[in-house]
Amino acid sequence: MTHCGPQLSTKMSSIMWYMLFVTLITSRTVPAIESLAQNMKVDACNITGVWRNELGSTLRVKAEESEVRGVYQTAVESTSGASGSNRTAQIIGVVGEGTQPTVSFSVLWEKGSCTAWVGQCFILSDGAQVLKTFWMLRNVSDNLVGDWGSTRLGEDLFLKT
Repeated sequence: MTHCGPQLSTKMSSIMWYMLFVTLITSRTVPAIESLAQNMKVDACNITGVWRNELGSTLRVKAEESEVRGVYQTAVESTSGASGSNRTAQIIGVVGEGTQPTVSFSVLWEKGSCTAWVGQCFILSDGAQVLKTFWMLRNVSDNLVGDWGSTRLGEDLFLKT
């Protein structure tokens, strides 16, 4: 019986260490950064700031009361130079009230085309802010016959940076 004691003790010790290891691995621990992010949750979408869409275009805006102003820099063009020499344009628009406001803004490109966006700012469950928009681009047409291909529609999802 004395011979079985140390083996049983060693086995029990190994089992206890194993159980402790499994408990530590499987238990939910919140990393410090996640805890910090939870404490910094956003209560309302703030349109003011820098936003980037899925194609790499950048929207820099400032909202004061219901007015929106800023600069849009496009990362895409239908033809080279269509948006102007530096691919930027001034924006002007409006923003609604509330925690997830609607927004509308437009630009007039250097070559005469214009684009308008309309959408809404949303707060995701992790506190991130996204701007979901629908856009319409109107290119200048030389005549009514060429008008048929002058309007394009699409969607953008901007993430606040």
